[in-house]
Amino acid sequence: RRHPTPTPKMFESLIKACNAVGISLDPSTSKTLAISLDTAVKPDDAFFNKMVRIMATRCLTQAVYFRSGDVSKEEYRHYGLATPIYTHFTSPIRRYADVLVHRLLMAAIGLRILPDNMTDRSRMKAIVDNMNYRHRNAQMAGRASVGLHTLIFFKDRPTIADARIIRVRTNGLIVFVPKFGIEGPVYFHSNSEEKGGDGKVQFALDDQTQVARSLDGSLRFQVFDTVTVSIRVEESQGHRRKLVLALCQGENKTGQPMTMG
Repeated sequence: RRHPTPTPKMFESLIKACNAVGISLDPSTSKTLAISLDTAVKPDDAFFNKMVRIMATRCLTQAVYFRSGDVSKEEYRHYGLATPIYTHFTSPIRRYADVLVHRLLMAAIGLRILPDNMTDRSRMKAIVDNMNYRHRNAQMAGRASVGLHTLIFFKDRPTIADARIIRVRTNGLIVFVPKFGIEGPVYFHSNSEEKGGDGKVQFALDDQTQVARSLDGSLRFQVFDTVTVSIRVEESQGHRRKLVLALCQGENKTGQPMTMG
């Protein structure tokens, strides 16, 4: 199982966000990243370190199973575990990858003859590809299950909670709600339709400092800031339910609250 080293671009936005608040992040190796994360603390913000770690994890690529003959030895490395070579060996759930490794080891120490299908290069390539495919499907099924139960939990239960900004855009924010472990978009618009005829308030994004400012100067949002959001379930066309977050704090110059849909 290998875990490719992330490219510098994958960490670009997080590095900029950390630099903007005086935190240095070095993802050049897993060791330097671990050291950086250990020192990424703010004395007045107990959740800051955990938030940076969550965001750093999302910058990484997925680890994948592979057949040794398919890539060069330099690509065997597992970035996340900081090891030159790694494989699954045992698990309470007995992954199929574990079974394959057991068969290879038993053949290597002379306890059992290697099955014919494991000596077929194309067959093994197909098995490895299928394991990666099934693993991705299992992850997506898990996320879908969490999403479904989140909708069930918040149905007929509108909630107000603190959220942390993990990304800024010109049209809104991406926020993370620590209390519930949920993430979602917050779009900028006001309850009035005076601006641009559609109620939208224009924002400018400073990519270097990861700050979004309203053009009228009344609002400013930066990555890692805390905002208050409302959480509710809405029914859209086709009776499809979706989780909607709305910004509760902040006013524009006309005194109208900023919301998102």
